[in-house]
Amino acid sequence: MKMEVYVLTELTKRGSRHFCRIEDKGRYGNFNYVVMTLVGKSLQDLNKGGPGGHMTLGCAISCGIQALEALEDLHNIGYLHRDVKPGNYTIGRAELNELRKVYILDFGMCRKFTNDQGIIRKPRQAAGFRGTVRYAPISCHLQRELCRKDDCETWVYMIVEFTYGRLPWREVQDMNQVGEYKKRVRQPMYIMELFPPPCPREYIQILQYIDSLKYYDAPNYQMIYGLMRQALQSSHVQEFPYDWEMGGPTAYLLH
Repeated sequence: MKMEVYVLTELTKRGSRHFCRIEDKGRYGNFNYVVMTLVGKSLQDLNKGGPGGHMTLGCAISCGIQALEALEDLHNIGYLHRDVKPGNYTIGRAELNELRKVYILDFGMCRKFTNDQGIIRKPRQAAGFRGTVRYAPISCHLQRELCRKDDCETWVYMIVEFTYGRLPWREVQDMNQVGEYKKRVRQPMYIMELFPPPCPREYIQILQYIDSLKYYDAPNYQMIYGLMRQALQSSHVQEFPYDWEMGGPTAYLLH
């Protein structure tokens, strides 16, 4: 909770786009409390409830852009999320006209990757496993220190799930086997296992770019947004309306 409050306080100061505001915090008797703005349904629920168990392509790409904007804002204050997944993102509330706004939640696994001077900390020799096996980056399976590129890799797995409905290792239980599967789908002959239609080819370019980054590198978020916008055009899909807006395939989930 301490981490949650600190991160949200820092982001509120900067007027960040995709985070709940802290309305109040304090102590009552033996309890610490924090009051945050209320949000809507999780992207996990909205994704699963879609036709075929996933979002339509335009909606998936657009939500992906917003989800990455949230990570960029978090990275800009020197924090990694380390547990990026559909259940940690939500939409806003209909009564606030925020059905097109995506929020990121749950900063319990966050880690500061910079020191007080803003210098990136040296990686620890062994960092242990953090996060959720299905979405964890390869570095996590190798118990390496995580960095910004790892949050972005996890984000790629999430947008594949938004787009196609499942990841190829979904049924695999063993953590090490999942890690090996993630390595295998990098090979040209297996890459379409990770990015089956309707995943646009731009997703492959994005993952290859993320994989090229090193521990100290800052991701070029603008380039990734550019590829996502290109994916909208090359796939001939519209960004809006989102699936859960009135008349859309998952509008029923909000009632």
